[in-house]
Amino acid sequence: QRRVHGGPKVVLKMVSRCVIVLALCASVAVAQVDHTLRFREDGTFRIVQFTDLHFGEGDGKDPKTQDVQRAVLAAEKPDLVIMTGDSVSGFAWDGKTKPWFAPLWKEFTRPMTEFNTRWAYALGNHDHQGDLTQDEIISLDQTSPLSLTQKGPADVDGVTNFVLPIYQGEEVLTNLWIFDSHDDGCLGVGGWGCVRPNQVAWYKSLSAKLTQLRGAQVPGLSFFHIPMPEFMWVWNEFPTVGNKSEDVSCFAVNTGLYAAMKEVGDMKGVFCGHDHNNDYGGPYYGIDLLYGRKTGYGCYGPPEGWQKGARVIEITANPFSYRTWIRQEDGTVVDQPVSQKTGGPMVKQSVCAGAAGGARSNCEAFEEAYKLKMALDRPTGAMQVSVKSLLDRLSDETRQML
Repeated sequence: QRRVHGGPKVVLKMVSRCVIVLALCASVAVAQVDHTLRFREDGTFRIVQFTDLHFGEGDGKDPKTQDVQRAVLAAEKPDLVIMTGDSVSGFAWDGKTKPWFAPLWKEFTRPMTEFNTRWAYALGNHDHQGDLTQDEIISLDQTSPLSLTQKGPADVDGVTNFVLPIYQGEEVLTNLWIFDSHDDGCLGVGGWGCVRPNQVAWYKSLSAKLTQLRGAQVPGLSFFHIPMPEFMWVWNEFPTVGNKSEDVSCFAVNTGLYAAMKEVGDMKGVFCGHDHNNDYGGPYYGIDLLYGRKTGYGCYGPPEGWQKGARVIEITANPFSYRTWIRQEDGTVVDQPVSQKTGGPMVKQSVCAGAAGGARSNCEAFEEAYKLKMALDRPTGAMQVSVKSLLDRLSDETRQML
């Protein structure tokens, strides 16, 4: 062994310098990230969909979610991660702590930073319930050189409306469309948010412009948080794979997004989250509609017997095709079986959960129960008794979510 002379102080100085050099090298590596998405030499491009991470609830859940993320990233080595909303549980914010979102952002993006993996962020309904607005969240996200997240046009509703092209050489062969599905209500109608009409118009207009610019229509895949109503119809009427263990909490108003996709003709697949107990998918008149697999340990779900994980999408460039699978937290791959459609939420559904005439959504039930629990943990006296009586009236199913 080589002996280091000069005693412990010299050794510590040398170690400190080594750490600084390594940190500088790491920062340079991240700073040199290529923001242009390109197919690999074998003509493929791999995406991991992390959905419903739900950081911020405490109880040791966040480190477990990071372990899920790391396991998936290590197994898949994706070219891009797309987070389809609810990366934090904004309802868990106490209304006082600041900064609240920013430290959580560092934690839920840490696994991608460790793997030097680029990502894009589609906002969900819970992300902005904390101390930052939607616009502030995306400004923060854009501070990372690994983030490809963009702010959409100021005159279009929502923040995360953008398109990411994937190149082969100098030619764009696939477009990834990101939409902001908002939070509660759509066009003044109660229920869940939606991709609004001017967003649909933006998509149709931009797709036409890109087709004209490139001289040919480019196939696309789209990613957003809240599913559109057609997710009910594909389950009701078409062969699917995977599981439906809760009602679909879809747009309060059908704003014509699917119809626009059919009319334009470029969209091949739609990927959503929001409903933690669903991971099914299938073709609906030529466009595949698929849920991701819930990734996070926060909030409710997935059901007992399922693992947390992620949907993986691997695109082949020319001719366009893609295949998809579920990667679980233990490293295994799920070969999704043909869906069984009998009993409970597996029967046909005609009204979006959370809308008038529809079932109560699990998301809404969990948020209410969590807020009641927070109130019970803080006050004393008569208010505590009142909150406890409300908790006692929760259904057994909702109480178990906590």
